[in-house]
Amino acid sequence: MDSAPTRLPIRVLRAVERRSALARRAKFRIRWAGTRRLDPLSEWGFDRGTAVDRYYIERFLQEHRDLVHGRTLEVKEDLYASSLGAEQVDVLDIDPTNPEATIVGDVCDPATLPEGTFDAAIVTQTLQLVPDPVAGLQNVLRALRPRATALVTAPAMSRLAGDWDRWRWTARGLQDLVDRAGGTGAVVAHGNQVVCRAFLLGAAIDDLPSAVRDVDDPDFPLIVTAVVRRGAT
Repeated sequence: MDSAPTRLPIRVLRAVERRSALARRAKFRIRWAGTRRLDPLSEWGFDRGTAVDRYYIERFLQEHRDLVHGRTLEVKEDLYASSLGAEQVDVLDIDPTNPEATIVGDVCDPATLPEGTFDAAIVTQTLQLVPDPVAGLQNVLRALRPRATALVTAPAMSRLAGDWDRWRWTARGLQDLVDRAGGTGAVVAHGNQVVCRAFLLGAAIDDLPSAVRDVDDPDFPLIVTAVVRRGAT
């Protein structure tokens, strides 16, 4: 007769987890120091934990979650809007086969979005993929109700995300884009040279010491973010 499986004490399980984490970080440090290998640890870092850029995107959105309410527009999927407090979510996508899309069309086309409809918009890592980011942001702002807000993120540094990938922005560059689109709002840069290197290497934020994650160096931005409101018309 087989004996019942033995349960390991919690202290043993935690020790195993710590050793596993240490081994993973040791492997990461070895790869980090290598100068001959060109292949990344992973494509974006998702299979290792939280992708580095997503850490800053989600931190930004959580800091401004009070601005997400009512009817909210998000691009491609309801990744954040519902969890941040939206009561109704419309998903915009140019792809008609996307089952989550409630609005199908090009964000650069002014006919795609209904004017003055949304209480908030979440536009994360999207503007780099469109041919005319000024027109795209302008149309998003036009679709907002008075005093509504668009939470926008864009890459300052990243590997390419396919053939549609076109643009990167500094904080000054995204501020110019916001101004040209007729919006108002401040732009903030996030990241530092260590997290930029880690992201390009395909590491996850979990691979980095916590002391490194929340240091923002404006000379080495990973992403830039903006809280944008429609300007006076």
